[in-house]
Amino acid sequence: MIRILLADDEPIALDRLELAVAGIPDAELVAKARNGKEALTFIRELKPDIAVLDIQMPVKDGFAAIAELKPGEHLPEIIFVTAYQEHAVRAFEVHAVDYLLKPVSFERFREAVRLARARLDARAAEVRFAELQQLIASLRASGTPENGVTYEREFWVRTRDGIVRIAAENIDAITAEGDYVLLHTGGRSHLLKDTISSLATRLDPAVHLRVHRSTIVNLKQVSSLHRRGPKGLSLTLASGGDYAIGPNYVETVIKVVNARRWR
Repeated sequence: MIRILLADDEPIALDRLELAVAGIPDAELVAKARNGKEALTFIRELKPDIAVLDIQMPVKDGFAAIAELKPGEHLPEIIFVTAYQEHAVRAFEVHAVDYLLKPVSFERFREAVRLARARLDARAAEVRFAELQQLIASLRASGTPENGVTYEREFWVRTRDGIVRIAAENIDAITAEGDYVLLHTGGRSHLLKDTISSLATRLDPAVHLRVHRSTIVNLKQVSSLHRRGPKGLSLTLASGGDYAIGPNYVETVIKVVNARRWR
């Protein structure tokens, strides 16, 4: 159930907004305010998901009401309504979901609520993701061995459908992709906000070895080494992936995989 606050000093306009809310499944009208001061009080006390605010109201206008909210206070998604189009730019400058002109169309109102709901879902996902990362960090800290050395055991990666867990041991290779990296696992690739340099220090070098400035491979997946040109060297994974070995990493790679017979 999505909880909605309405604020408008015009009774007819307020009644129309109430009808619009009534026509939306899973929407609940939690309060009606007739000025910005009342709206601010209701936001603080009732913590609605969405606040639909008229811009021009007595005592405080819609902008002034929102401006009084302090950092850390509950901030609902905001939909502004007004009879004057010149406020549109300012409305979007304060990151309002939408800006509706009076008389408000029921169809436009439903679309604005749908957009607000999507933003609320995204915000909730961000919070859940942050909480999950904090929990993972806490669990890792509690499991730190006596020598103080710990390595990444898993990654949580966002997808279109949510968040998926990827065990580090299941990662075949990692390649740089701009400001991100791609985790290659069993024929699939997952985008992660991280760097090769950072991951090289956080993954167990006995399992994952950096073989290029932009590549890390799982040593358990290496099936062969072969020459690439007159001086180059590359390796092939069991999954079929082929990766060049950087000149500065050749000696280390050969030592680690005990592959001097390919020289």
